[in-house]
Amino acid sequence: MKNRTVEIPGRAMGLPMLQLVSHVQSLYAVRNIWHSHLGFELIFLLEGSSGYEFEDHETVELNGGHFLVIPPQTVHRGLHAVRTPSTFCGLAFNTPQPTAWRNTSFTLPDIRRLFAALRNARREVHPLGATLQWALRRLTAGLVGFPATPHRAYTQAALRAWVCAVLVEAVPQLQVAPAPPNAIASAAIAFLQEHLQEPISMTDLVRRLGYGRTRVFEIFEAQTGHTPKDYLQRLRIGKATDLLRNTKRSVTDIALATGFGSGQHFSVIFRQYTGLAPASYRKEYSLPAIHRPRARQLPQRGQSRVEERRIGQ
Repeated sequence: MKNRTVEIPGRAMGLPMLQLVSHVQSLYAVRNIWHSHLGFELIFLLEGSSGYEFEDHETVELNGGHFLVIPPQTVHRGLHAVRTPSTFCGLAFNTPQPTAWRNTSFTLPDIRRLFAALRNARREVHPLGATLQWALRRLTAGLVGFPATPHRAYTQAALRAWVCAVLVEAVPQLQVAPAPPNAIASAAIAFLQEHLQEPISMTDLVRRLGYGRTRVFEIFEAQTGHTPKDYLQRLRIGKATDLLRNTKRSVTDIALATGFGSGQHFSVIFRQYTGLAPASYRKEYSLPAIHRPRARQLPQRGQSRVEERRIGQ
């Protein structure tokens, strides 16, 4: 299977206040660059997790079931220039002009309240409520089918309706504090962290927790956005990247130290989650490179529109 990206300009669906609407399903890591958007960017992470870093060195970890608001003209990229395997829906706004909202259900006071909420969101992570998740599913289904029927008026009308529904449901969620970690999920995470160097199975995890497999998996995915197996893989890759950057241990040694059965299997999974082979990652991110001044690779004014339009990179 391949990564899948659907990107539709807002004007193509009669919503000029949006620069772009996208649905991205990444099964493998994708390398990306520093970029920014003219207006606010909303990233709704449906599955997986993805880290983001900003020009001022702040980082944010976004897990499935949550969303992030990125302010206008904020230079950012995926953590370490990588978008890890994940599924998300993104909205990128143009600069706010009331006339650009004429095809929506929003009044002028509604628009003001929406942008006030977005400005107050800063770079914090917010939960996806059940109704917001439902609206996002309807929107993403419409986005995936849109390229095959772009000229059907009712298809455009449906997309406009679902975009508005997503925005209406997102605003209340900006005031909702994240739920405290569930005890089952916390215990599962602790077990995986403690045994990431060992060839453990999901049966071992379920037996340790003492609950049914279905219940454990449902609670774990609701809390983290991952299956326990995917979460364990990400823990192992995270530990491996640390060892590659800060030690001279061989790739095979690191593979065994992080619970992989062989260097070959480790290399395949490592590339899937980072977009690089272990040796290439070490060359780019080893300790001496960390202390070198980082060259700014920011989009220049008037340069590639593609760099500015990409959502969630």
